[in-house]
Amino acid sequence: MTTKENESSSKSEEQPTFPKEFNGLPVEIDYDGAGRPFPSVIVDDQKFSLGIIKSVIPGGNIVEHIQNIRNLSARDDDVLICTHRKSGTHWIWEIVSMLRKGIAEYDTKIKETAMFEFLSKEQLEALESPRILNTHFSLRMLPIDLLEKKRKIIHLMRNPKDVVVSMYNHYKSLRIGVGRFYSGTFSEYLSLFYSLEGEAKGGWNKYVRDFEKFAKGNPDYPILTLYFEDLKQDPKKEITKVAKFLDVSYTEGFITAVAERCEFENLKKANQEIKDDYITRKLACDGNQFIYRKGTVGDWKNWFTVAENELLDETFERWMSGSELKFKFSL
Repeated sequence: MTTKENESSSKSEEQPTFPKEFNGLPVEIDYDGAGRPFPSVIVDDQKFSLGIIKSVIPGGNIVEHIQNIRNLSARDDDVLICTHRKSGTHWIWEIVSMLRKGIAEYDTKIKETAMFEFLSKEQLEALESPRILNTHFSLRMLPIDLLEKKRKIIHLMRNPKDVVVSMYNHYKSLRIGVGRFYSGTFSEYLSLFYSLEGEAKGGWNKYVRDFEKFAKGNPDYPILTLYFEDLKQDPKKEITKVAKFLDVSYTEGFITAVAERCEFENLKKANQEIKDDYITRKLACDGNQFIYRKGTVGDWKNWFTVAENELLDETFERWMSGSELKFKFSL
């Protein structure tokens, strides 16, 4: 294990007051390692921050929005990308977009223009076909019609150590209201991560395990399970899997071109120079893009202490007991 950020935190920050209920649900307060409060509500076993709901969810009512999403009508050519937060959603969305268009060129649109969390049911229904829908919502929140009609789902997973590091940096760059979503150190955030991601709260482990159980219980359902680490290690092999799953025509040269265009640094540059990234830029503290940071495997080694790593290892073993999923923590 190597370095951690050397950043002081203030335990004397003024503590705000929060409502006891929000959208008709009881408000739960979680705390980071420095005692900062984070109010949330739980909908169908998934926890949602009040700040995120107010800033992102159309209309600000998470209960009504999720019900509307469940009632979304599926189309024959819909493809749905499902990921836990900070697991490569932008990456796989760009890959799918290029494969379906048959051209290794960037679209000016970003994935948030077809994401359940950002759009109302009416906005989603107004999208042109073919739709490449995407979401971080849990399995039980997906459109009933989409599941019943067995529309294709791509589920991309990433190891939880790199996920938590990426989430921390993401939240440090995210603006909620007039301030940062998070202002503490990584060690202080880890306490919050365990509170928010606990097995009873619908966090990372429940997200990936629910999809694992669904795939096993529905062997005829068209779902493609991918790992961030495999996509990083051998992109052409994994992109070919996606092309076959989507039943699109391809050549080795086309797959190579898609892999090159979707390399992390190229996507980061495209997001800065080509993409109409108005949706996420307005959520950034400095107005700049904050979606693409490193995109590596094993960056967690630069953040965890030995003790913190051992604790997550122990927690991971408990979370994944009985699972057949195999995660890589380094390449």
